[in-house]
Amino acid sequence: MFEAAWKAIEKARNILLVSHVNPDCDTLGCSLAIYDILQKTGKNSYLFNATSELPRKLRFLPHFDEIRSFLPAKFDAVVVCDCARFDRTGMDIAAVRNEAEIINIDHHLTNSNFGDINLVISPNASACMVAYEMLKQNGVELTSKAASCLYAGTVDDTGFFAYGAMDASTFANMSELVTLGADPVFISKQLKQSVPLARFRLREYVSKSFDLLRNGMVGLVFIRQEDLKRTGAKREDTEDIINLVRDIVSVEMAVMILEEEDGSFKISLRSKNSLDISKIALKFGGGGHFGSAGFESSMTRAEDIAQMILNEFDKGIKEYGTQKQ
Repeated sequence: MFEAAWKAIEKARNILLVSHVNPDCDTLGCSLAIYDILQKTGKNSYLFNATSELPRKLRFLPHFDEIRSFLPAKFDAVVVCDCARFDRTGMDIAAVRNEAEIINIDHHLTNSNFGDINLVISPNASACMVAYEMLKQNGVELTSKAASCLYAGTVDDTGFFAYGAMDASTFANMSELVTLGADPVFISKQLKQSVPLARFRLREYVSKSFDLLRNGMVGLVFIRQEDLKRTGAKREDTEDIINLVRDIVSVEMAVMILEEEDGSFKISLRSKNSLDISKIALKFGGGGHFGSAGFESSMTRAEDIAQMILNEFDKGIKEYGTQKQ
């Protein structure tokens, strides 16, 4: 599949590189790295993200300013990065299929294999690692910019190697990326030491307002639009907030329910040891990984969503799998 995916990209004339809505570093790092390589080879390639306002903290990534929220006039290949479902792209899959071949690059256990070519390697540390393996297997020479994108996407998606599907090959790949020009100190400072004051205030609010339920095994956080306005925080500032609660010693599952501007909700789930929360997310139309998953809901009350999740938790860890990650 590594060869098939890269050959499909190489033979295309106009290539659209797509990252998921409300992007994180993994989806952007994956698409930007491939874009950088295609630019060096003279391929016509375009970066697309349907989100109007991209995360400020990721502006250090090479080619970040070349991402557009509108589609080019034509494309005959679509490379989708880090999307378990096609609807995470903000595009209409039926319309795309009429125009182009879809190459699906991902690492989510719950990927729906929506592509014409599905390069889905799960478990894996990141979509960036899947892309790197594809490039390496096909003998593609990486620039320092591409290496930086792939390194950044992986460290961010694994919480700097604190969680995720990692093994010796992951660290070997990361070492190779550093050799190719990725700067671990610079990337760490950009991702970990550039916290806006508003995000700091939001963290303070969460630390005082979260709930511990089920004898301290479930940590629950509600973040409403009024909380964002009060602290001056943006949606992107909610990233990683859930980990503050997950890190409490007694917590087995952390839940963050974020109110969107349109009144819908984004639900993030994290677990620590034995609960496969991807199965809970799947039950509500979402997906993810063993210890990190999520879904969206159009229900009108956040409290009702919380109760649904608690009901699933109450069914017992055994139903969702007790095998450790």
